[in-house]
Amino acid sequence: MTDPKDSSKDERGGLYLLRRFWVYVRDHRRWLLLGLLMIPVVAGMTVVRPLLLKHAVDVDIPARDVHTLRVTALLFLLAVVLEFISQAVQVYALQRVGHVTINDLRRAVFRHVLRLPARFFDKNPLGALLARSTTDIEALSETLAFGVFTILTDVVMILVVLGAMFYLDARLTLISLAVAPLIWILVRVFSARLRALQLEVRKAQAVQGGYLTEQLAGATVLQLFGRQRAAVAEFERLGGRYLRTTKTANIYDALLFSLIDGISALCIALLIYFGAPGVVDGSGLTLGLLFAFIDYLQRVFVPIREFSGKLATVQRALAALDRVYGLLDEPAEPRLPEGAPDPLHTWTGGLRVRGLRFRYRQDGPEILKGIDLDVAPGEVVAVVGRTGSGKTSLGRVLTRAYDGYQGSVQLTCPDGQTHELSTLSPDALRRHALLVQQDIFLFAEDVAFNVALGEPELSGDPEALRAALRAVQAEALVDERGGLEFQVGERGRALSAGEAQLLAFARVAARAPTFLILDEATASVDSVTEHKVQRAIEALLRGRSVLVIAHRLSTVRRADKILVMDAGQIIEQGTHDQLLARGGAYAQLYRMGLDAA
Repeated sequence: MTDPKDSSKDERGGLYLLRRFWVYVRDHRRWLLLGLLMIPVVAGMTVVRPLLLKHAVDVDIPARDVHTLRVTALLFLLAVVLEFISQAVQVYALQRVGHVTINDLRRAVFRHVLRLPARFFDKNPLGALLARSTTDIEALSETLAFGVFTILTDVVMILVVLGAMFYLDARLTLISLAVAPLIWILVRVFSARLRALQLEVRKAQAVQGGYLTEQLAGATVLQLFGRQRAAVAEFERLGGRYLRTTKTANIYDALLFSLIDGISALCIALLIYFGAPGVVDGSGLTLGLLFAFIDYLQRVFVPIREFSGKLATVQRALAALDRVYGLLDEPAEPRLPEGAPDPLHTWTGGLRVRGLRFRYRQDGPEILKGIDLDVAPGEVVAVVGRTGSGKTSLGRVLTRAYDGYQGSVQLTCPDGQTHELSTLSPDALRRHALLVQQDIFLFAEDVAFNVALGEPELSGDPEALRAALRAVQAEALVDERGGLEFQVGERGRALSAGEAQLLAFARVAARAPTFLILDEATASVDSVTEHKVQRAIEALLRGRSVLVIAHRLSTVRRADKILVMDAGQIIEQGTHDQLLARGGAYAQLYRMGLDAA
């Protein structure tokens, strides 16, 4: 099991990633601003409390002024209440920003993934995509709520507290900061290492997730061939990589936490060692000042000590954000601008192909080798050939499932205007040209959704859905099962292969495309519903241009023209009778029944 392609770039730093992330945050900047405005309030109350404690110890108690002492106590209580209220407002505002922003990002990732070309899905396992779209984004949610902004709060608090310490006694403050260079070195070193480890953790999760998704999809095969133990062993092996990396990251996290905790104790010891004698001999330091400094040091080192945990969270998020942006940076299929006119509104299904060449990879073998093809409006053209001859690849190129062809593929209109296929956005093309494949995918929804696919115009018009089902001989079948609300189950498990095929045909009938490609669309149909399927195909063929990639004689014989492909080339073309009379490759396939091709 190899790592999936990871497009993240190590040179992209945290600030770069956060700047890009601001695009999603700025729509909710009012709540962000509210949370940020609470930071100086929280920091101010944090500074005020030790000062009030110092005043009580150094002034009110020695003066035996009970009234003033009580006022100081009330002010201390007020500072506590204000600090708690401001912290509550801050946490709520920042968490709100975090959750709604993550929701926006999750929606953007899903929208982008659905626009990626077929080549991308060929190279990236489904489990890896799920990891990027779910667990990686969830790591960002945790960071936004508890990481980046709380670190910002801690930084402001540390600066304000240090300012108050310098104001009270610069000498004691410098003594307390003697270990600052050591802290800076530790944070710098551990930060870089934790970032690398968290990125490796994300990669290991993606690999294991991809393997899990694949094995669960093929669970029946594993059971039939008794491969459960082997699958579990491989899953454990892949999990071992994740576990080892996580353990290493936890070691660094624990070390940083312990070192910072030890340094904070060292600073308090230095403070007592150098400051306490001044209190005893009365050389200027007061007991209240010493208490205030110890309180301030604890307030400084609590966020520094917790910084290691927050740092680990931030590093996990940056690694996740790196991977998410690696996904978002994948070039998507171009789309027709909103409100732009339909470039194919006059197209009637004419197609002219000249010198078409295609390969799936630049360094891969050539699959189509100089195809010349003409389809007239309303003409039905059948493509036959042995397995691997390039039939399916031809259909994929003509629907722009795959780009990068050489040669010319022109859509011709009655007014003489032509459109080169590569200049059309895929969504504009697919409004008029649809592909029905042998492997039908049905969603775990009802019949209405599987025909309409969520399109508002169709979903809100049950009669249009019924008309589409009626056109492909599927209305009675659906009514027997409970109507449009019948749940077809995951991948259509509640239906037979032929029944699922009828629903796929209904999708096409509901949209009435100008050009239709049937790719092996009847190869897996069961004999019980074969008659209905053939009648459905006849309904789909009427009134539109059709390219039929077929194995069945009943479909091929209805074609106006038949193309015979072999090794990526068209070696024969003509009508059924003409090709039989020629006695060539088609005649041989015909004698084999075509199903064996």
